[in-house]
Amino acid sequence: MRAILPVLFLVSTPALRAQDEALANYLLDGKQATVTRTDVALEMAFHLRRRDRGQQACEQLVATALTRRAAEQKKLMPTEAEVRAFWNQLQDQLRAAGRRPEEFAAIRNTSEAQWFADLAVQMAQERVVRAELGLGKNDAVGGDMLQLWLQEERKKATVVVDADTLPAGTAVRVGDTDVPLIDLGMLLLRTAEDEELDKFVQQVAYLNSLERLAAREGVTITSEDLDASIQKRAAEAQKDPRYRGATFENLLKAEGLSLAALRDLRTFRAGILVQKLADKRCTTAQLAAEIAADRAEVLAKHGPRRRIGLIFTRATETPNGLITKTFDEARQHLEGVRARLAKEKFDTVARIESDHNSTKLQGGDAGWHRQKSEKLPKAIVAAAFALPVGEVSMPLRTDDGYCLVKTIDVEPDPDDATLMARLREAKGIELGKQLLDEAKVERIGKPVGPGTTK
Repeated sequence: MRAILPVLFLVSTPALRAQDEALANYLLDGKQATVTRTDVALEMAFHLRRRDRGQQACEQLVATALTRRAAEQKKLMPTEAEVRAFWNQLQDQLRAAGRRPEEFAAIRNTSEAQWFADLAVQMAQERVVRAELGLGKNDAVGGDMLQLWLQEERKKATVVVDADTLPAGTAVRVGDTDVPLIDLGMLLLRTAEDEELDKFVQQVAYLNSLERLAAREGVTITSEDLDASIQKRAAEAQKDPRYRGATFENLLKAEGLSLAALRDLRTFRAGILVQKLADKRCTTAQLAAEIAADRAEVLAKHGPRRRIGLIFTRATETPNGLITKTFDEARQHLEGVRARLAKEKFDTVARIESDHNSTKLQGGDAGWHRQKSEKLPKAIVAAAFALPVGEVSMPLRTDDGYCLVKTIDVEPDPDDATLMARLREAKGIELGKQLLDEAKVERIGKPVGPGTTK
């Protein structure tokens, strides 16, 4: 049997309309509610439709439709018994390669009926290609041959994948057939790893909770709200040196979005809603009073940032093959490294010496942080805020080693209006976190995939 792993998930099939399965429980207005497969599939489809992953899934839907049409015309669709035999062979091949079928998200997240339908399409495509090329029943069909056949088949049909030209609720169009958006969502869901699936489950629960709260309090989004939020995003992008010379429209296009699509994006609108709800709870007078009561604390959380550089040496009490230095050795090593900085550039030395994987390739640049930042150890942030710009600390002990800290750059103190705006935005973020915490989202078990033989 040919190696099948490279093309195992080449095509998929339209979603089978089975009873909707609950993926998670959560609290909505204090009452029990569920997040279903359909909820998550639709959220994934709307959110990912224009991004690379969604575009790839749309191409799979096109491939499925073309394959089914050709196979049915030539009467080459396999029987259920043939599909089941193929699946048993495939399981044996995977296990022989040291893999368990349930390791694959596309198997783990799929019912047996759906999985067999997927395999039937894959088998059918190979049969069609063999028939087109006059190959024998057992002749191998490579991935290049399958792709070439799809390219030629696509030329015979009218295929539309551009979301801006399709009616609402349609993922792709193949000939006279409109493939619904739910089919795209189900394909995205079934190929999602657990981390991504958990993210969208929580996103559905959060958005439902937020929209229910807004409806209860009579908070709505106006066209002016959308315009203002887009203008704010565009202004922020214009200030970011990473996007210098790029228009906001082109930045959106790079994400597969347009201005119109952004306005309709549920998560974008949610950001506006949560901020309006937070503003309703915290008036300007209340925010001003909070700043006046403890300005230092507000500045520590929302005031000027410092750009922090790191050179880190890992250490342990008992050295081993992975961590070779004691804490004393790490400190002595960094004392020598610090002495070199009198003649060598910090970023060059960091690329050579640092054990901090996330910043090493950036020359030790850990980015911008406020005084109350939780993204770096408190001792490192405190050292950076005590140093003048350009200076490097003495070796600083952390839980897992020693570190040299440099203050690369400093922002000026914000004026009152800017500080007020940042505090207002923080209230919106806090409200969003509160809503998600109160939803108490709990996944219902973990999928194990279609019936696998042991």
